[in-house]
Amino acid sequence: MELVLFYYTLLMLLVSILVAAVCLSAYLVSRKKTMLFLSVAFAFYFFDISLVFQDEFIVRSCGDALTSGYLVVRSLASVVTGGGFVTAFWVLLCDYLNEARRTVFVMPPAIFAIASVAMLVMIPDGDLQRFWFWSIRQFYMYWILLYAGYSFLRQQDEAERARMWRHRALYAVTWAIGLLILAEDYATFLVMDLPSVNLDVLVFSAEHNYAENLLMLVIGVAAVRNAVRMLSLRFERPPAQGGSKQQEQQIIENLNVFATRHKLSQREREVLYLILLGKDNQNIASEMSLALSTVKVHVHNILKKTGDASRQELIQGFWKMS
Repeated sequence: MELVLFYYTLLMLLVSILVAAVCLSAYLVSRKKTMLFLSVAFAFYFFDISLVFQDEFIVRSCGDALTSGYLVVRSLASVVTGGGFVTAFWVLLCDYLNEARRTVFVMPPAIFAIASVAMLVMIPDGDLQRFWFWSIRQFYMYWILLYAGYSFLRQQDEAERARMWRHRALYAVTWAIGLLILAEDYATFLVMDLPSVNLDVLVFSAEHNYAENLLMLVIGVAAVRNAVRMLSLRFERPPAQGGSKQQEQQIIENLNVFATRHKLSQREREVLYLILLGKDNQNIASEMSLALSTVKVHVHNILKKTGDASRQELIQGFWKMS
């Protein structure tokens, strides 16, 4: 049983660091910040799981139970690692929603840190303290999900709503597993009322939250799938003419959102679409039956509205958002 649990934990560590590496690779190619935030999230989760091995190492090295001093440091380390990976998801959502208000950005992680420490200080040591301490992490996650749902409901722009609606399946699954995590913690700490419960090859304790592992696996699969798609687009070398069907489809899906954010006119959107396909001004003029000078004016206006210095920066800015 212990050997199975060892390899299970090792597998979660491997998955976490592989997802972090793949997402980092996608970021380095696309400069899409979503990939960077996902990489940071799974890197933090790697260290969060590593704390389990740290406990085992300390116990075997000292040959005794963990001291109270160590448990305090260990709990604070969990605040950092747990808060780190959940905060990375929060920052990702803020970037996705183009949320620029500093208060909205900073308050959730600050409240999480303060509340976690408060649980350690204000509640006496025991199962109730551990339940609330670990549950703060879940409430942080619920806040992210609630804010995402609220943003969708109050969103008036149809293109933005359609962009958010594409992630409805992942959103629903995250809610379902998130509630399962809280139920697992409740059963472990307040119902079973034991430090750990052995059920054949499963050991239920604070250090082995299988529902949380499942959630990170689901998010990891979605992240790797998106990262592989980003890598396949070969961001640094957009096609000279046309482009792949996959790339054209992604341009169509995100063009209206990008154009709305930068207040582009309908004609400027049409010009931008052809720019993203790699066409030069002469080809754009021929395809749209416009004078070359008119196309140049449209391109100039697009660059001015987006704040980009060149067509290459414009293309990169689009793919960072998409």
